[in-house]
Amino acid sequence: MKEVEFAESAFKHGFAQEDFFELLAGKYIKLRSQRGLAGVYELFGRSLAGEYIHVIYRGLAHEKAIRVFHMSPMTQQQTRRFKRMIRK
Repeated sequence: MKEVEFAESAFKHGFAQEDFFELLAGKYIKLRSQRGLAGVYELFGRSLAGEYIHVIYRGLAHEKAIRVFHMSPMTQQQTRRFKRMIRK
């Protein structure tokens, strides 16, 4: 696994580093940035507490690490999409 750095902005919505790693331990969806940003990816998944989490991160230039800069609850639309996609 790559090294993970967290920007201060990642914790703005009350999530912690542990929530990110819990998301990775379960089923999740990884997509390229929906805004078309180069090198930016989005993750959709759940914490062990069952919270639906949306994470945005960027691969760092040396490619040995990623920088998580956003973690927030999924919107209702994102949650519906996640549930549909994860069932497949």
